[in-house]
Amino acid sequence: MNDSSPNCTSSQNALRAFQFVESRICRGITAVFLVAAIGGIFLTAPSASAANTKPNVLILVSDDQGWGDVGYHGGEMATPNIDKLVEEGLEMNRFYAYPICTPTRTSLLTGHISMRHDIFAPSQNLGHDPQLMNQAFKNAGYMTMTAGKWHLGRDTQRDFPINRGFDHTYGSLNAGPDYWTHCRGEVKDWGRDGRTVHENGYATDLFGNEISRLIRDRDPSKPFFSYVAFTAPHTPLQAPQEYVDKYAHIEDEDRRIYCAMVEVLDVAIGNILQAVDDEGIRDNTLVLFFSDNGGSAGADNGDFRGRKGQVYEGGTRLPAIFRWPGVIPAGVRSEQPVVVYDIFPTFVEALGIPTKLNMPFDGESVWDTLQSGKTRSRKTDILIGNSTAYSVHSGEYKLVHSNVNKNTPDAPAETIELFKIYDDPNETKDVSKANPDVVNAMLAKNRFMAEMIGNAPFRAPRGARGGVRAGGGLGGRPGGPGGRGGNAVAAGGPGGGDQVAAGPRVGGAGWSRYGGGRPSSAPIVRDANGNIVHLHESIPE
Repeated sequence: MNDSSPNCTSSQNALRAFQFVESRICRGITAVFLVAAIGGIFLTAPSASAANTKPNVLILVSDDQGWGDVGYHGGEMATPNIDKLVEEGLEMNRFYAYPICTPTRTSLLTGHISMRHDIFAPSQNLGHDPQLMNQAFKNAGYMTMTAGKWHLGRDTQRDFPINRGFDHTYGSLNAGPDYWTHCRGEVKDWGRDGRTVHENGYATDLFGNEISRLIRDRDPSKPFFSYVAFTAPHTPLQAPQEYVDKYAHIEDEDRRIYCAMVEVLDVAIGNILQAVDDEGIRDNTLVLFFSDNGGSAGADNGDFRGRKGQVYEGGTRLPAIFRWPGVIPAGVRSEQPVVVYDIFPTFVEALGIPTKLNMPFDGESVWDTLQSGKTRSRKTDILIGNSTAYSVHSGEYKLVHSNVNKNTPDAPAETIELFKIYDDPNETKDVSKANPDVVNAMLAKNRFMAEMIGNAPFRAPRGARGGVRAGGGLGGRPGGPGGRGGNAVAAGGPGGGDQVAAGPRVGGAGWSRYGGGRPSSAPIVRDANGNIVHLHESIPE
């Protein structure tokens, strides 16, 4: 144990005073995933070792990173490494995920709609029935590693990622630990390979350093599968002061810290990609970057309607990039609609990875479109939901069915909206009344979604907030329609409201920002003497 590491209890006053915004909606996942290698069907791809001809896979996922929060979408923060990925890879202009983190992560790793595994909301435990993507890669001979936020189970050690098909694990089991102390409440939530570790440093830096080290220290005769689930720029809003100072011209403090967090995230991604280059495996590595859901506190979701926690475009349409030199076209923007649960079946086709599935994939392989950069009609609808609403993308239409859960206390009446999403990506004009046949057909075709959500135990999106900002408009970028206009207006869900406050940051000068919501739900376990037992060491088998 490093006695100089920040103390959890010492920062508890601040942590208790301000409840995590992310604790409200999802703690998750603005996922950034980079896939560094596939193995099966590939063009000539030189590797560091002649013995390893299978491509590596690197998935980089950011947490709560909005559409407008990358340089290549006009963001005001510096993201040179992500922007370079766009130049070297395939930009996905219609990439979708769930509006909250645990469902997105479930769908990524299973290839299924999250509701099939009873995952509707943040911090739910994913059962052990489905084979996870990383398990399939491990069975195919890959070294598997993950760093960042797990957020898919913590009740028993069996739920830990080290026991779910990863050879190496690093990071937190929950969402939203302090970036400096690595604590949630009084509990240290920081581990390596299933055991608590005490390390100094800013979380984003540590995640990048860990994966870079594992890439450099790996057995070069084996391909690797790496899932890097960054917690940034998820709350609590905390960043090294030298980065915050770079954005002193931004008046809104939330936005200032948020931009700093995204820049540090970009640096960490750059370090990982540099390790790939240094090992001579760039051309043999498939990289995927994306955000896990729309942005929340401090974020910019572009001109899209809605935000994290909502099934409108602002909560579900996300920046995403695929890169595989010589295999996937570079510098091309794809309009192909892709959803997060397409990733697993796409990799299976591309790499020839065998699977042991207890049910067919809900997603479809889009490998043909990634290779060509061209667009085709989908074979399946895109289905996205939370605990109260869902959306359906089918051809040119998008249907939004809200207030579906029959167990919701004092639920408002159900509403149905229909948008011509290609012509109206900002969802400004509801055309449901003019197209009743389309509405009825989409409802009938996807009735099971309404049934799953409607009959589920009520799990409100934590602190779900409306998409319209206080300044009016649809929450557009600075200078765009509606402008930024200050903090988002609270508009629903238990725990909603904006109780943003500032407090001293442990580990250096600066500020910590916490949003309204529920306090930490991490279990606190004490020994016979009343001392707190660290989370990674406290869970029974």
